[in-house]
Amino acid sequence: MTRPVPMLGDHRTDPLDDPAYHALAQRAHDAFEIALHYQDACTPEARQEALHNALATAAPGLVAAALVRLADDPELGLTGEQREYLTDVAAGLDLDTVEDLFGAGGDGATAR
Repeated sequence: MTRPVPMLGDHRTDPLDDPAYHALAQRAHDAFEIALHYQDACTPEARQEALHNALATAAPGLVAAALVRLADDPELGLTGEQREYLTDVAAGLDLDTVEDLFGAGGDGATAR
């Protein structure tokens, strides 16, 4: 039996993923639009640079989310110390995303 893989995006399995996903998508969109705005023309090179900026903005948060999901996976049998380490690494990459995933984003949601 295959179990669902926890992820951000269209197939989110946890309601706390929603604010994290939307915040990352918004940051990527903003970075793309800002970079494109400051280009002289909407050439393929300008769009490529804008996309590069969007990916560079979102990548740390996506990696942080993946680390949090790994830390939370009971099938891995991680110790509390190992889970804490992965969560700390994730927070070092993107604290806002980790806080969103644990419900500390100020929207009244609670941690898992």
